[in-house]
Amino acid sequence: MKKKTACLTALLLAASMMLGGCSGSTIDYTAEAASVDGVSIPLAELNFYLRYQQVEMQYMYASYFGDDFMNQDLTGTGSVYGETVRDSVLEMLEDFYVIEANAEELGVSLDEDDESTVSDAALAFLAANDSDTLSLMSADEETVTHVLELIRLQVKVYNYLATTIDTEVDEEEAAQKRITYVSSSTAGTTDDDGNTVDLTDEELEAIRTELETIRDEAEESGDLSTAAEDHELSATTTTYGASDETLDEDLKAAADELSDGEFSDVVEGDGYYYLVYMESTYDEDATQTEIESILEEREQAAYDDWLDALLEEAEIVVNDSVVAQLDFERIFTVKTEEEETSEEETEAETAEDTEDENAEEAAEEDTAVEETEAEESEE
Repeated sequence: MKKKTACLTALLLAASMMLGGCSGSTIDYTAEAASVDGVSIPLAELNFYLRYQQVEMQYMYASYFGDDFMNQDLTGTGSVYGETVRDSVLEMLEDFYVIEANAEELGVSLDEDDESTVSDAALAFLAANDSDTLSLMSADEETVTHVLELIRLQVKVYNYLATTIDTEVDEEEAAQKRITYVSSSTAGTTDDDGNTVDLTDEELEAIRTELETIRDEAEESGDLSTAAEDHELSATTTTYGASDETLDEDLKAAADELSDGEFSDVVEGDGYYYLVYMESTYDEDATQTEIESILEEREQAAYDDWLDALLEEAEIVVNDSVVAQLDFERIFTVKTEEEETSEEETEAETAEDTEDENAEEAAEEDTAVEETEAEESEE
């Protein structure tokens, strides 16, 4: 949540929306979507925040699932994806309202700089979008401003709680090794009926022999990747530590026995034979990355523990029939520079045409006046 909410404020500074579908709406956005300990969450705020999330997802997913992906059951749960997103966004707003009610006990609040940043962002967003778009996003100044205040406060609370964690990390817990390994499948083949046919002892021995040959060639050349490619296999380089659960356990055990620059014998793993080369028993960069990851996990845990305890005590009531009014018949996207330029050119052309028409009308009026004066003169 931290990264997403922080980005939203920045994006609002210059965002101009486009929408598809029918215009107009009969929804009462002043209705209560939910309440937290008796404090109302207006449907307007849910709709605005939902549509902004929709824009982000439209950018990421439309090319894979089509423009109407929000009305599809992408997760196989029996619900359209948009409803899942809507429920998630509402939960985020519920979190925000709980945070807003309890931030002061941490000594966290919005200062003048925060308020100024939020106000500038809200006004810039309102100025960048036309009235139809703002109406369908229920984006008036009060709504946009309060959502941004909630977002900014959540970030400040998270950052404060991040300062309360233990920053000491055990070196053994974080230490990372770097290995390169080659794998060759021993899973067998599939016959015409779809049945698995196990490899014979001779076939398994051939795989073992090939990996041993690769090892010999790599020891001579110092290049395991090239040696593997010469046998139509590939080498994978990765880092791992004591808590790693992604590597095959037999592969990991064999690697732990190696010193820098050593090759393993052929390792029999789950469905594969492996050949392992120890690049480094202590990868400094990977270890530092792991330390940062551990600290981030602690920060998130401190935030989750604080918020979850408050959520357990909070009385949250959702008005399902009100929330269900927010459908996904319209598509919201961010205008590209080309689209904005095209609109500006169209407006300029329209203004130019209007000026030309006015000039022509004025010329016709002058001609009519002159003709009238000429007729009067003749009389």
